[in-house]
Amino acid sequence: MRKYLAEFLGTLLFMLFAGASIIYLTAFNFAQIFDIMLTFGLALMTSMFIWGPWANGGHFNPAVSIGVAITGQITWKTCLGYIVAQLLGGITGLGFTIAGINGLSNIQKSASQNISTTQILSSLHPTSSDLLAPYTFGVELVLTFFLVLVVLLAIQEHPRLSPVIAGTFLTLTMFTAFPLSGGALNPVRVIAPIFYTSNQAGSFIWIYLAAQLLAAVLAGGVLRIFYRPKQA
Repeated sequence: MRKYLAEFLGTLLFMLFAGASIIYLTAFNFAQIFDIMLTFGLALMTSMFIWGPWANGGHFNPAVSIGVAITGQITWKTCLGYIVAQLLGGITGLGFTIAGINGLSNIQKSASQNISTTQILSSLHPTSSDLLAPYTFGVELVLTFFLVLVVLLAIQEHPRLSPVIAGTFLTLTMFTAFPLSGGALNPVRVIAPIFYTSNQAGSFIWIYLAAQLLAAVLAGGVLRIFYRPKQA
C-alpha cells in the first residue's frame, strides 16, 4: 500500500505544479515556455527525490510504469496499481490547481478577471487537428519513447541520481515538445483534465494516448533486450 500511496502523492505534486504552469501560460499569459519546461522538470525531480524510494524509483507516469512492467522489474498487478494511483493523484492535484486559480481569478481586481472558467479548463487540453494528427502522433511517440527510456535507465543504472537525470531530461523534452504537440508525454496529463472538462475534451485525445502507450511498449521492449531483472 505504501508504494501506491507514494505514486499517488508524487503524481499529485507533479500535476499540481505542471497544471498551474500551463494555465499561467495559455490562459493568463503570466509565464513563458521556459517557465513551463523548468516547472515540469523540477516537479518531477522533487517528486522522485521525495517519493521515489518507496515506489521503485518513482514513475508518476503510466507510460513509465508500463515500460517497467515489460522489462520485468515489477509485476503487472503492481503496474495496474501504480496506474490507478497515478490517475487518482493527477486528478486530485489538477483539481487543487483549478480550484485555487479559478478562485483567485474570480476575486482579483485586474485584467485576469476577464478569464473565464471555460478558458482556464480548456487550456489544460493538448490540441491537434486533422491536418496535424499524424505529426502530433509522431512527436508524442518519439519523445515519450526517449523519456521512458531515459527514466528507466536512470532508475536502473543510477538510482541516486535518477531524479536529477529524469527531471533534466523532461525539461529538455518539454522545451522541444510543448510548441509541437503540447508536450503531453504522460497519459495522466491527457486523462486528468477530462475529469473536469468532459464536454470540452478534444477529439484528438486518442492520438496522444495511442502514441504514449506505443512508446512505453517500445521502450520497455528495447530495455528488455539488455536485462531481465527480478520482479518487485
